[in-house]
Amino acid sequence: MSLFVVIAVTATVIGLVGGIPDPRKVKRELARARVQTIDSLVEGKPGAVRGTVAVIDPETTIWAPLTQHRCVYVLVVFDEVGVGGDYRELGRIEGTASFLLRSEHGTARIVPSGARLALPGHSVARPFMNLGPMLTELSRGQIEQPNYPTSWLRATEYRIDEGEELTIRGWVTREPLPEASDAVSGYREQLPTRAVISGSRRAKLLIG
Repeated sequence: MSLFVVIAVTATVIGLVGGIPDPRKVKRELARARVQTIDSLVEGKPGAVRGTVAVIDPETTIWAPLTQHRCVYVLVVFDEVGVGGDYRELGRIEGTASFLLRSEHGTARIVPSGARLALPGHSVARPFMNLGPMLTELSRGQIEQPNYPTSWLRATEYRIDEGEELTIRGWVTREPLPEASDAVSGYREQLPTRAVISGSRRAKLLIG
């Protein structure tokens, strides 16, 4: 089942604002990160790893609305775009499912909610006066009103697919392996564990 939530709506500003795109910042931060092997991640510290995306449960994958594709994560960002190309963000929606990141050095579970992304996006843009049924339905109740009636609405979709190769940096915790928890009795620290990478106040989750 797909799950979409509104995760941010920008404050109203005068005029349109364009800044350095977040993907460029995330790429810079990931390039500076020391990439570790998954099996060397330490609980209670930030860590960066590379690996291949794997689905945990096909029933929990997400439907990407613009590209009509099933995935493990999708973010749609809505921008107001002016006639000169300036823009400001009006809001965004996020659909998430935990997924696995696998390499020859182990497997980690990724909790992607609130991630900052450096991924290619797919954009659709139409005038606010004539959005069409898809953008009207997708943006209903999710975005601010535009500053100018002549502006366009641009919706940009970023998604994470099964089999994609990614670098991920975030905060590391550990959890018992599900198969070990079912088969072995004992205290948590006696069970085989795997790393869980998510975002925290100490380490934002970066994916690229």
